[in-house]
Amino acid sequence: MCMTDLEKIEDMYPELRFWGVEVKNPHYHGHIEGNDVYINLLQPDIDWLKTALHETTHYDFNYDDLSNQHRYRTMLAEGFARRQSEIELKKFLLN
Repeated sequence: MCMTDLEKIEDMYPELRFWGVEVKNPHYHGHIEGNDVYINLLQPDIDWLKTALHETTHYDFNYDDLSNQHRYRTMLAEGFARRQSEIELKKFLLN
């Protein structure tokens, strides 16, 4: 049985729980709270994969509260997660 790309990421992070949510906001892709990763199911499928990689990057590297989008540390963490998840996406799609 073939696994979806998202299922492969879930297997890479057994300590995380991935949840699909429907948020009618084109700017909301997902977020992580503790060990729960929320992914907006109303976004395109490829966005689910990008969001999962972005949020697992936060899990791996960020330990601060990132809820304040105007804090400098949050902006740095978001930029890093965006760049790192793009690198991981390329590696992921090549396998």
